[in-house]
Amino acid sequence: MALPKIKINIKNILFLALILRLFLMFLSASHPDIGNHVDWGERLFEYTPRHFYIGEIWSVSRPNQPFASIYLFAAIAKLRLWIMTLAWDLNLKFPLFPSKLIPLLSSNLHHWLLKLPFILSDLAIAFLIYKIGQKYFPKKSLLAATLFLFNPAVIYNSTVWGQTDSLINLLALLGIFLITEKKFFSGIFIFLTSFIFKISLIIYLPIFALLLLYYFPKFSRPILLSSFLFLISFILLSLPFSGFNFLPWFKQTFIDTVLLSQGHMLNGNAFNLWFLINGADLTTSELQTWGILTYRQISQIIFFLFQIPLWWHYFKSQKTLNNTFKALFLAAFSAFLILTNMHERYLYPTLPLMVSLIFLDKNKFITLREYLLISLLHLLNLFNLWWYPSLPFLKNFLMWDNFLVGKIIAIFFSYFFLKKYWHYLHEKN
Repeated sequence: MALPKIKINIKNILFLALILRLFLMFLSASHPDIGNHVDWGERLFEYTPRHFYIGEIWSVSRPNQPFASIYLFAAIAKLRLWIMTLAWDLNLKFPLFPSKLIPLLSSNLHHWLLKLPFILSDLAIAFLIYKIGQKYFPKKSLLAATLFLFNPAVIYNSTVWGQTDSLINLLALLGIFLITEKKFFSGIFIFLTSFIFKISLIIYLPIFALLLLYYFPKFSRPILLSSFLFLISFILLSLPFSGFNFLPWFKQTFIDTVLLSQGHMLNGNAFNLWFLINGADLTTSELQTWGILTYRQISQIIFFLFQIPLWWHYFKSQKTLNNTFKALFLAAFSAFLILTNMHERYLYPTLPLMVSLIFLDKNKFITLREYLLISLLHLLNLFNLWWYPSLPFLKNFLMWDNFLVGKIIAIFFSYFFLKKYWHYLHEKN
């Protein structure tokens, strides 16, 4: 009897990727960071939104994410409570209910639920890459989505670690794509929504602004209307936290707490220039001075000096999706390399951009080999210092000679960025 043929399409690829992630989610532990998400979600009900960001007692660390993330974590905490209540009721009422399921759910359910939105965001990014491919490289669209979906670094970030990077990158990339499709109302709203979940993609704002400036004279009405409606929505959603003191609350929470008070580490385990200088030492502060400037100020000046030619070249170039993705890629990679207080996860934004550029750019700005190599090195960086799963040979390899491997990777990342930066600035508009 002949075996039935399995049709390879985007639905089946997404389903397979989901099953793989769920399997790994059930088997793997979670990074200690996810304890923050548990704590913040539960304490929103305890402290109430109005007193949330000024609360003094936290199980792991003080909240340093915007209110949309807190709403999400609180909704998951409430969902977990409902599911556990239902499970207990079923266990008490029906003798056939597997009682051993209760301690399993009690120990793991909250972490599983916290990972699900970001697992689904992985799938949504892959589907977005597929839809982009359907327009620009239809014969390779399924391959592009697959290359992103089954990237071990992507899976490790959302499924094993349980981090939020996939969600904010989905919102930012979808918003940018919609704007290049002249769908300004939804594009602007979705892009800006990423900032009420996390502010790490603020590095995209200048390129986003230049893209809107290009369209502004002709499409000023939808651009202004969408921006205004987002501002109104932002204020309304923040009211439970801010009360009617929006501007003081915004400065204290978004500027002083979320943007400027996160860790203050010279390096947060990113294989970048500061790792090259300081190694894996997480105790050195970015607020220490060298001469009259702090390390953070020095990094910001260097970063800004790299951005000016990048912005100018993008300003002069055609606002195609290809050119826009290249500018975003260089902005993200340079931030990872140059800025202080960078964490290993912050190379994530380059991955969906690289996959798309493999097929978008006819001049091979990014090659498949480069994407695979950067992904592998990024995965090593994610593993560094957490050491999960337990792989003693790999741990010893990365720790050898005071983390020399990480420093070599930092040098390679710097070479790779400078090569692409030079290429971008010297290509014809």
